[in-house]
Amino acid sequence: MVDYDAAVAAVQDPNADPILLAKIAYENPEFGANVAVNPRCYPGLKRWIAEFGDDRARETLAQYGFTAEAFGGPVQDQKATAQAAQQPAAKQAQQPAAQAAFEEPVATNPYGFTAEQALTTTDQTQIAQIAQYAPELRACIARNPNTYPALIEWLGQLGDPAINAALASRQ
Repeated sequence: MVDYDAAVAAVQDPNADPILLAKIAYENPEFGANVAVNPRCYPGLKRWIAEFGDDRARETLAQYGFTAEAFGGPVQDQKATAQAAQQPAAKQAQQPAAQAAFEEPVATNPYGFTAEQALTTTDQTQIAQIAQYAPELRACIARNPNTYPALIEWLGQLGDPAINAALASRQ
């Protein structure tokens, strides 16, 4: 459990570890609003706080335009993800690992962003919006040669295998 004084210091630190912020939000719901406005609070954590945080945290996020609905609705049960991962092994074995890593994701965001947009857009604002509001397309953003360096660095910090594979293909 995160010590109260350490939590107070972390939520006020503009360079706080995003993982520590997530742990603080989970273990200490009363800090949710403070975590949400920290510059190191990533979109997925904001979405989680918008759905599961206390009233103050949800109100704070709503003032910035972040609601659970704005992020694609409630966080979904992991059963669907687990079922997709249990596809027949024969089908997976037919595809080389690199090719399987670059299968185009199904866009599920309510904003209409597509995998093709994520792969080809040159508009830096749109790239940032896709990264923020369409997390399922982040691997495509990582493959887009027009993605700006700061976003590439942030994507690399997420620890997502598909994104890491896409970033490795850039080099």
